[in-house]
Amino acid sequence: RLMKLLLFISFSAALLVSCKTTKPAASSETVISVMHGTNFGHCRGYCRKEVIFTDKGATYVESSVDSDRNPAKKQELQLSANDWKNITSKINWNTFNSLQESYGCPDCADGGSEYIEIQTAKGTKRVTIEFGKEQPELEPLLGELRAQRKKQLKD
Repeated sequence: RLMKLLLFISFSAALLVSCKTTKPAASSETVISVMHGTNFGHCRGYCRKEVIFTDKGATYVESSVDSDRNPAKKQELQLSANDWKNITSKINWNTFNSLQESYGCPDCADGGSEYIEIQTAKGTKRVTIEFGKEQPELEPLLGELRAQRKKQLKD
């Protein structure tokens, strides 16, 4: 009787171990989305503007602190597989993961802020800088996102 119980437990444990997959669903560097946004905290109207890039396309969102007067606007944009590859290939993981959350004085004196947020299978990280400023540690990704934003919005 004890032998049957031990045999059953051993068989069950072996079955559980054999069901374990050796390949993760996604690596920690599998990019789900890359967001490039701007924010002006002391404005009236649509103060936050974001472009969210994914492998399926891009979405442009404008939002306001007063969502009753200014409801969020959302626009779906086309993004080619090549453009997505250009964006994700510009991510230097060692550098990006080591960056601080913010640089300079984003949105001080209503100068605005600009941010990059990368969502991966492992988590999400956002880095915020002063609007329109250069941040060498974010290059060449920042330059690519600014170019894609301009191309997508034709502004």
